[in-house]
Amino acid sequence: MVSVGAGITVMSVNVSTSDGGGLSADQITDLAMDKILNVASTAPEPIKDQAIAFQENIRVVLKEYIDLAGREERATIVQKIREAGQQDLADFIRRI
Repeated sequence: MVSVGAGITVMSVNVSTSDGGGLSADQITDLAMDKILNVASTAPEPIKDQAIAFQENIRVVLKEYIDLAGREERATIVQKIREAGQQDLADFIRRI
């Protein structure tokens, strides 16, 4: 007799959509936070409170760096467009 056990855990799936553009930094932060830290509703209160505070600290730092990544990517794009001789377009994108 052959017995095979498969310990499969199904995680929740989150979907975010946006209207009129890509996902916002807040939406991306929320998606990442769902993967980084989940606070169990069954955790004892002192531990849950500490985990929620820690989660909020991570959220603030993560959003700051996601915002920075967006600004740096835009700066790189502006520089590449300037190098291509499109100063007006580069200036327009820089002001976004």
